[in-house]
Amino acid sequence: MQSKKLISLLLVVIMAFSMIACNQSADAGEISSETDASTIADASGNNSDSSLSSENNVFADTFDDNTPGEWGTYSNGGDFELYAENGELVIDITNAGKLDYAVQIFRDGFQLNENCVYAVSFDIYSDIERDYQWRFQINGGDYHAYYEENTTITTTKQTVTAEFTMSEASDPAPRLCFNLGFQENFDPQTAHKVYLDNFVLTIKDDSNAIAVEALPTPISVKVNQLGYKPDDTKLFVTKYVSDITEFEILDADTKEVVYTGTFNSEYTNSKSGDGSQRTGDFSDFTTPGTYIINVNGIGESYTFTIGDNIYDDIYKDVVRMLYLQRCGCDLDSDLAGDFAHVACHMQETTIYGTDTVIDVTGGWHDAGDYGRYVVPGAKTVMDLFMTYESSEGARSDNLDIPESGNGIPDLLDEAKYELDWMFKMQAENGGVYHKVTCANFPETVEATAETEPLLVSPISATATADFAAVMAHAYSIYKEYDATFAKQCLDASKEAYAYLLENEETLTGFHNPEDIVTGEYNDATISDEFFWASIELYLVTKDSTYLDKAVELYNDKTGGLGWAAVGYYGMYSYLYADESLQINEELKTAFIDTITSACDESIRRAKKDSYFVSLGRNYPWGSNMTVANEGMLYYIAYDLTGNEEYVEYAKLQLDYLLGINPLGYCYVTGYGSFSPDHTHHRPSQALGQTMPGMLVGGPNTNADDPYARAVLSNMVGGTCYVDNDSCFSTNEITIYWNSPLIYLLAKAK
Repeated sequence: MQSKKLISLLLVVIMAFSMIACNQSADAGEISSETDASTIADASGNNSDSSLSSENNVFADTFDDNTPGEWGTYSNGGDFELYAENGELVIDITNAGKLDYAVQIFRDGFQLNENCVYAVSFDIYSDIERDYQWRFQINGGDYHAYYEENTTITTTKQTVTAEFTMSEASDPAPRLCFNLGFQENFDPQTAHKVYLDNFVLTIKDDSNAIAVEALPTPISVKVNQLGYKPDDTKLFVTKYVSDITEFEILDADTKEVVYTGTFNSEYTNSKSGDGSQRTGDFSDFTTPGTYIINVNGIGESYTFTIGDNIYDDIYKDVVRMLYLQRCGCDLDSDLAGDFAHVACHMQETTIYGTDTVIDVTGGWHDAGDYGRYVVPGAKTVMDLFMTYESSEGARSDNLDIPESGNGIPDLLDEAKYELDWMFKMQAENGGVYHKVTCANFPETVEATAETEPLLVSPISATATADFAAVMAHAYSIYKEYDATFAKQCLDASKEAYAYLLENEETLTGFHNPEDIVTGEYNDATISDEFFWASIELYLVTKDSTYLDKAVELYNDKTGGLGWAAVGYYGMYSYLYADESLQINEELKTAFIDTITSACDESIRRAKKDSYFVSLGRNYPWGSNMTVANEGMLYYIAYDLTGNEEYVEYAKLQLDYLLGINPLGYCYVTGYGSFSPDHTHHRPSQALGQTMPGMLVGGPNTNADDPYARAVLSNMVGGTCYVDNDSCFSTNEITIYWNSPLIYLLAKAK
């Protein structure tokens, strides 16, 4: 999702002007309070003895260096440039658009504290007299204003002054906006410039101010909060204290001690800044029940269960998340509950750059917004296919989706819903359009309320190759259930592949047209997608020319189970195919070596980590997908070699996602004792309740959004996560983060 958001943001350099400015300063966020005069920790975990001084500038922007400094832009249909000259900020507007925020400039990198009184002043004028709005707002959720004024700019420089009290909960990452888009009192097509200077935000009175709420203190004893099957290896993690040698398991209801275990002397220095950690093992305790682990002197764990069916409910909801993400059909209240709605996004859709209108209804909403994308959709579908092929428990036909009970496994019904949409995304020449979205991301609304015009973005090589691959694999699966549909998949795959061959010399990665700012999924390397498609078509047609192409495309860097790198999907299909099709022994050996070498290196790193994952200090956007994908690859390596270490580490990746991680979160919404409740997911935000069964993105050490930069700047590794709906770089959801979790849960069932 990183590429989906960074396109619409100007990276903000967090300043450390004063004690309130932001938490990169050592004493950021420390505020005296009438209710608690003691030192208060801010959301980043900082502490200080100092309180804020009155008349203290939060920031003062003069533009004397003729740069925009901390100011960025957001466009929703407007056309403008932002620059600085002659010591002033200039907003050069060509088209003001149709919305008041179609032209918006903004500033991040400060905080507003509850009950604090602020003073504002700035100079402003314009080439024309016109209305505008300026506001301090929440930078996420419903983007409501903490304070706003709607007024008029004149052609004579004005000094605007205002004073306001922050009346809501302290916000470590608000946004200051000037909305300079459509207004009634001028023609939006009128080109003009607006000039801004000397913007000063000052604290007038902090005597009753309240600090930003601190991030939760992680629990010290971390368990898989769903639990363990009786015969599983059962591990937990707690901080290391040298003279504490024992732990107890208590019955959760009676608090009776039912098991006593002994730690060994080994411990690991955590790379996530949470000190030394040690592992407890209670694999020999197999009695079904609900329990708590107690370590005297350290603390207790959340409750967990030992039993045979511990993953049934979570598996069902993680699959049903895909149903609840369906677009273009009614979601019935009997199945969807509060997330029911009539069919959304049914309007006609224009192919970008043309007057041609096509039907692209259907498919899954990709993530926390309502875009639909072929590239991540293909990964999601392939993960479902792999789950179906590798786990007998994945053949269920009673997961409470509309097709349940039709005699076809629900995973395949759900995948078919996406494939039916993908057919509509294929052009007459065989190429596949990259995505269908509006020009901009929607506001925080329910799916049926996104009514802006839909656009089909141009054909891309990656979408076409992924389409060819997953459609060919679909043929091999659906031919026993629906021969007509299976043939449709194979024919479409061949047409897409022919397009790739015909245009091979000019194939490039996708980039957004200049007036579309939704997610790019801009993978510039297409050889792995082409490789995957070649393998899949060889396996279903037995035409060796496809295999020859795969051999040509393969190299020692081919790999990946993500949306960008997909090479392991091709290797998986080849290695799991009938042995009569594995005619190239050299290629087979190379694939096995590639997969097992990658797993061995990953496990080597995981063994040095307190939480058994390979990420070290560098957690990428969607790190929970990385963890889940590695679990999938470990299972593949186990199937190829029988090496039990691979399957044990695959299970440890699931343990991490369900609670054994630096922050002690069960990262699946609605499950465990401590799970995300404020996801960046518009249906959940609009309803004010979190959809269950969603795997959030998880820790992200890059701090790729303003909220993350404000509250996570002092965090390390796996602690770089916050449960806030403004923090989309850690707390968004996607279909293709859920899909590898579906695989892991099916294996664990």
